[in-house]
Amino acid sequence: MENAVIVGTYQFIGFHLCRSLLEDGETVYGVSYPNLQLEDSEDKQLEIGRNANYEEIGWEEKFKGNSGKIIYDCYDILNSDKIISQIKNDLHIESNIQDLTDRKHELIFLGNVLDFTRHEEELFPMLKSIGIPFRFIYYPTVFGPWQPKEFLFVQLLEDCNDIELSELEYKEDAIFIDDAAAATKKLMMETSTACLFLTSGIKNHWMHGKKAIKEFPVKIPRYQIPSCLQSYTVDNKNNIADNLEMQRRHIKMYKW
Repeated sequence: MENAVIVGTYQFIGFHLCRSLLEDGETVYGVSYPNLQLEDSEDKQLEIGRNANYEEIGWEEKFKGNSGKIIYDCYDILNSDKIISQIKNDLHIESNIQDLTDRKHELIFLGNVLDFTRHEEELFPMLKSIGIPFRFIYYPTVFGPWQPKEFLFVQLLEDCNDIELSELEYKEDAIFIDDAAAATKKLMMETSTACLFLTSGIKNHWMHGKKAIKEFPVKIPRYQIPSCLQSYTVDNKNNIADNLEMQRRHIKMYKW
């Protein structure tokens, strides 16, 4: 694989994808979104910062390297608006467009499937007008170590008293973060499909996960996956109960 730049290295999916690529011996350059604070970034930095193949670079440097993949983690359901605005501003700068063109970069965006319509309206036309190769990979709920606190699984695992169920969380399917990272890595190298949607292939998998933690009443809204998204079923290496146990142990490790 060519060198990868991951924008949002300490975001949920970006971090796990970065770690997975480093474990394969790939070179990864990490970039953080400006003015986007993450409370767990120091712990994540300690985990991957010791790897000789990892280098953290500044926001302005990400397009300056040799040809490769520029990967944006846009999955953050609380800061999606900020992230999209930063991407749009970044790609309106003429010198950035020139760097992308000259160095033959490919842009890959990792997003929450519930953000598809907004991406289609705000990012797709701009990217097409620029003429840079781009792809989008979308996800349902992704869970596991470092899952953000706004997701229901985290709140149930932490036994929160006041549960806040986000309407921005996709509730018809769920995939474990390691499986998501492995599938993403494979798809980046083996396909050029413009828009993909990762699935577990297991009916009501999100609901199975919720029930494996505790009983909590939830109404599941139906969302029609856009027909232009090609589905890809990940390899579920463990059952959902075992994966949730890993997440539970991780929460205990960092909470107490």
